Amino acid sequence: MANEKIAITDNLRLNIVERRKKIGISSYELSEMIGNGHSKFWLQNIENGKTKKITKSDLIKIYMILQKTDDPDDVIDTIEQLLKQNIGKNIREWYELIDISPEYSEIYDEDELMDILDELLENGLNTKIRNTIFGMSTNQKQAALTVLQHFYYSLYKNPDLAYTLLSIPVYGVNDSNNSEHITALNDILSLYTKFNSLAEKNNSIDLIHKWQKHDEYFHSLAIESINTALENLKELISILYQEIHKQSPNFYPIVRQFTTDVSFMIERGQPNVLKHYLKSWQIYNGKEFALHIENCIKWFLEFQDEYDLPFIFDEIDQNQVKEIYEYLNNYGDIEVSPQYID
Repeated sequence: MANEKIAITDNLRLNIVERRKKIGISSYELSEMIGNGHSKFWLQNIENGKTKKITKSDLIKIYMILQKTDDPDDVIDTIEQLLKQNIGKNIREWYELIDISPEYSEIYDEDELMDILDELLENGLNTKIRNTIFGMSTNQKQAALTVLQHFYYSLYKNPDLAYTLLSIPVYGVNDSNNSEHITALNDILSLYTKFNSLAEKNNSIDLIHKWQKHDEYFHSLAIESINTALENLKELISILYQEIHKQSPNFYPIVRQFTTDVSFMIERGQPNVLKHYLKSWQIYNGKEFALHIENCIKWFLEFQDEYDLPFIFDEIDQNQVKEIYEYLNNYGDIEVSPQYID
């Protein structure tokens, strides 16, 4: 909608001023170039903060002039990055409009990012949440738990919106400025009122409870698959231990069985696990096999509670596992058995 009104942010104002001065035109000149019946003071009022909103069509025209282009599509990216919102036909995902923290922007290894997540949750967020709620009054605790429930439901139903909401850096508010703090509080509470009304209108909590019952059933199936994978692992550790003591061990059929009965069975219970925790599942030599067994064991330890698993080293002999690791780490390529060759 070309006449849709867009709130003018400080970042947008400053960028318009900077770009206008860079190409050497006055605010009066740019106002006249936009046309649409605007007075020569129109842009000046935008730049000084008197005008709070602007139509999308006018904003696009400003940037077409500033970027010296006749194609509106050429300026959409610039405007969206400044406003941190979609205005074009091609809708960007929330993560494309968030300024990535410099602490994470150069980290591309998924395992490293997941390790940082675990550290942030265990030693950062969880501790901070507990500590802040611990010192609250009963009423405050009730409110805080309600807030966390809203976040859980939001993450469950609309994770993209939940993460977008959390991207708001409220730490930017000056706590010593009471007026600024109250204004920020009211802005956020107005959003709460708006979305709480939507939740009531759309019966969102009832819908979530239905989804949760559905998920409980499928989680019970996942538990079965994961426990089957553990039983299969126990059997294969025993087979492997016997195989490493043979004069001419044949690991290829064991690798195949391990892939189908352990790796794929875990994947069945926890989809996409082979893309993250267990991406070592493709095995061509002894070291890779040892690494994958080790990763699977670590996975069973990490998700023990979630899938109602016994402690894995009560199920398999840790000394046997160490011996298997030592043998495989010194073993070369795992050759395909003749019976598996077409």
